[in-house]
Amino acid sequence: MAQKSAAVVGGGIMGAGIAQVLARNGYEVSVREINEELAEEAEERIVSGNYGLDDAVEGGYLSEDEKQEVLDRLTFTTDLDEATDGTDFVIEAVTEDLAIKGQVFRDLDEVTDDQPLYSNTSGFAVTSIANAVSDPSRVAVTHFFNPVAVMDMVEIVRAPETDEAVVERAEELVDELGKTRVTIDDDPGSYGFLANRCHAAMREEAQKIVDEGIATKEQVDKALEDGYNLPVGPFSLAGLGEEWD
Repeated sequence: MAQKSAAVVGGGIMGAGIAQVLARNGYEVSVREINEELAEEAEERIVSGNYGLDDAVEGGYLSEDEKQEVLDRLTFTTDLDEATDGTDFVIEAVTEDLAIKGQVFRDLDEVTDDQPLYSNTSGFAVTSIANAVSDPSRVAVTHFFNPVAVMDMVEIVRAPETDEAVVERAEELVDELGKTRVTIDDDPGSYGFLANRCHAAMREEAQKIVDEGIATKEQVDKALEDGYNLPVGPFSLAGLGEEWD
């Protein structure tokens, strides 16, 4: 069987989480960062960050030998060409800035051939990202949720131009990683896909209720947690340092 391989561009919280999950599922993963310091931080984040490999060992989910096997499948580089060469697909996970993502995809267009290019954006339209490459048909979104190691959902978003084989490869990947997925169509007129748009509406209404003096933040959280079995209310979630990823 051919070795599975992937490139992750960006080694921040999301990129490190995606790379870790891929490596734990047998992929040889190249993580590309823009300088050596950030590449080292990405490796440290995977090993000893929240929900990293050390936590997995401590929790009994990995042995020390298995942890080392995962690390052996990870490489860190500042060379985009080297990171993406011969990989099955590429996942972009840089900061949520459309101009930066556009530049990354223009660079990817120069150094990759025909492998699928996925973005982990939490809300930018696929079309706005795919316009940066000469062949938009190979671009789709795979929006993982934070923390990637424990959150099950992945939103797969396709533009009208996206090749169906690119979508199917993303669906196969999510299934392979043991996660759940929804596959939806692009909506260039708005930011956010499915989950974030629904959650944003809930947060906005919750804040409006507090601002109008109808209830306290604690009461809103209690009503939503006990009334709808939410694991945590919107204000408590924000207090835990929630990130819109």
